[in-house]
Amino acid sequence: MLRTILRQKRLSEVRNDFINNMTHELKTPIATVSAAVEALERFNALADPQKTANYLRISRQELQRLGDLVEKVLHIAAEEKEDLVLQTETTDLNDIISEIISNHRLKSGKKTDFTYTMLSDPLIKADPSHLTNAINNLVDNAIKYSGEHAEISILLARRPGWVRISVIDNGIGIPYSYHNSIFEKFFRVPSGNLHNVKGFGLGLSYVKKIAEKHGGTIKVKSEPEKGSEFQLEIPAA
Repeated sequence: MLRTILRQKRLSEVRNDFINNMTHELKTPIATVSAAVEALERFNALADPQKTANYLRISRQELQRLGDLVEKVLHIAAEEKEDLVLQTETTDLNDIISEIISNHRLKSGKKTDFTYTMLSDPLIKADPSHLTNAINNLVDNAIKYSGEHAEISILLARRPGWVRISVIDNGIGIPYSYHNSIFEKFFRVPSGNLHNVKGFGLGLSYVKKIAEKHGGTIKVKSEPEKGSEFQLEIPAA
């Protein structure tokens, strides 16, 4: 009973920390965009094309950041919903990967190069929305945990009855002792340069849930300073 009480207390503390952090993160882009709009309205910035472009660029970046935070909250809701039912339909994996790459090329705040493979037979039965979100999380992490120049590979492979989506980066890597823990909700690697990157320990737990809901798996191969490879496998039909 004591163990259960302590575990519940710890979970409550973790949730409270998450709510506090998320609230702060939500307020920051809102304040930044508000300041940019105020500058455009009240300080004659519209008369200066360069200032106008700069304020619009900042606003666009912050709104993208706000959208990403809202998406993380939606992921939490999806995880908490134990009876989550996938809406499966014929889905083109090539289209999903192309869209994800295009989006990240537009919003990435660092130099990012992509290499990728496409399937000659890309059609599978899957929930396109959740599968897109899961792969997007892997790509987002790959960019986030890479250096100033991110090199990301997205490889698609097919074998009888299965399809594998591999996301490979040149980032800081993950010690082997944490390979299982990183898929737990709210977990973040507690040492090294990972603390320099903001996050809430939610993305990979969501990826795992969506993989399992599809009847598949998620695995990681990684070593410190040698990058990471995440392999998402799901049934092809």
